[in-house]
Amino acid sequence: MVSGGGVLALAGSRVGIVGGSLAGCAAAAVLRRMGCEVTVYERTRGELRGRGVGIALPIEMQYELVSGGYVLENVPFVSNAERNWMVELGGGESRLIWRQALPAVFTNWGLLWQGVRAGVPDDAYRAGTVVTTVRADAEGGELGFADGSTERFDLLVGADGHQSRLRRLVHPEARLRYAGYVLWRGTCDENLLTDPVLRELTRRGAVTACFDGGHAILYRIPGFEGGATPGGRLLNWGVYGGLPDWFRLEGEAWIPPGRVTDDLARHLLGLVDERLSGGWRELVRRTGTPGMAIQPIFDVTTPTYVSGRVVLMGDAGTVARPHTGAGAVKALRDALALERIAGEHDTWESVLAAYDAERSREGNATVELGRRIGRAQVEDTPRWAEMTRADFQRWVQETVANRSRYLYPELGDD
Repeated sequence: MVSGGGVLALAGSRVGIVGGSLAGCAAAAVLRRMGCEVTVYERTRGELRGRGVGIALPIEMQYELVSGGYVLENVPFVSNAERNWMVELGGGESRLIWRQALPAVFTNWGLLWQGVRAGVPDDAYRAGTVVTTVRADAEGGELGFADGSTERFDLLVGADGHQSRLRRLVHPEARLRYAGYVLWRGTCDENLLTDPVLRELTRRGAVTACFDGGHAILYRIPGFEGGATPGGRLLNWGVYGGLPDWFRLEGEAWIPPGRVTDDLARHLLGLVDERLSGGWRELVRRTGTPGMAIQPIFDVTTPTYVSGRVVLMGDAGTVARPHTGAGAVKALRDALALERIAGEHDTWESVLAAYDAERSREGNATVELGRRIGRAQVEDTPRWAEMTRADFQRWVQETVANRSRYLYPELGDD
């Protein structure tokens, strides 16, 4: 926790947070530490814990979150040492082309949310509350709700995800852009993976399998009941590719488990059979349609994260493609940055100006990185099968423009 004259000067401010997901709960936790009176409004009733997709965190962020008390100490993590890059050669054959050092931890989004949500008192978290209107001025803002009531605040925080209402208020011209492909996702018991090569590789770390027109990812995450103990973990897999020609996306939301139809599942199985080797084919089939989800890939940049007394965090600010692994990380870093900066300034105007200068630059740079990776790993893939290890590392360096990001910390490592 950062303390200082700035934090004391801002104490007592009333803050309304729209969105009770990871970004909203993290923002609430740090603002409460600053002495603010915080209320979180989340439109979904009940807990968000069931959103059990996998996420990666840098080790240093895990340490900061746990040691700083931002997340419960009992949130489980699966340690990761490397990322194993496989090239699919066709005919069910593949080869390991690069063993990249990747010191990180993997966790379950739902469990991490639960650990951060614990830092927000129940009386400050209004689940099932729909914000219908947002008005802002130089002194603060007002939220209107579905029941006709309104609330006035000194600061409004937009943490309402990729379809953010507050982003539309701040930047009505900023529109989500569909990348033209999706991430087919699946989560299943780790014991469903029987292929000996993939079992050994996932024991050592994450796996990325490259094929013409896309790639697949695989790693272990904690289970809801079994945590990070062997036998109690889950496998999180994903396959980047297209949708069938006959299917039309409705809006910008993902298709959650339980809503993927048998016809869509058959399309995925056809893609997997054509592009991936036997271990992948078996795993996707064993997961079954109920365990599948579809995440359409969107992104958006914004000129600023701040307008007057409205501040954006996480995906409400910018949306990056998941190739960057930055969704949850970006949200958490936004919240931690706000607390740190608040300790250095004594007015909201100076705090928000410094926050905007730092976080909007980082957010937009991450979006651009995601677009480069998407072009290189999905939209315009190279001839993987012809690559040597040196070719592959050179290609990765060119893709990330030689900028060190935590998913590529040591580009030259064995």
